[in-house]
Amino acid sequence: MAAAPNYAGGALMGIQAIGTIAGAFMQADAAKAQAKAAAAAAEYNAVLAEMDGKAEARRLRRGSRRALSSQFVQMAGKSGVMAEEGGWLERLTQNAEEYELNALNASIAGRNTARLNRMHGANAISQGRMQAGAAMLTGASRLGGMAYSLYGTGSRKPPGTELG
Repeated sequence: MAAAPNYAGGALMGIQAIGTIAGAFMQADAAKAQAKAAAAAAEYNAVLAEMDGKAEARRLRRGSRRALSSQFVQMAGKSGVMAEEGGWLERLTQNAEEYELNALNASIAGRNTARLNRMHGANAISQGRMQAGAAMLTGASRLGGMAYSLYGTGSRKPPGTELG
């Protein structure tokens, strides 16, 4: 008596194959979506860093103007004080230069932080693409394993090579 074909096993294998393919696509889509979210967060942080750098530079410049004004009043406000080369006016100029350098450094720090955040965002996109590709390769590998288990070890001879 010949064994009845196992249609249920083939149907279940087909369902498993469809599930494997769908799962691979869903993992790939999830990896891309996560990467986009990380990139959006990085861009948001970059904008905030630029704004913070500019705000800090403005704050430092305001404080610098007050400090320089106070220094000028203290030094020049005294009766009979003359502006001389190498004297208090030169020191006031040096102070102004240092204050401006501090403000510029704050602005540069904000831009550098923003650049770093944008690089993190670009890296997240790249990583998401790699994870999506890995999910697809894993799905293909699982399908290959299923096909191998379904069709055996390949011990059958190719058609047309049998000798009678």
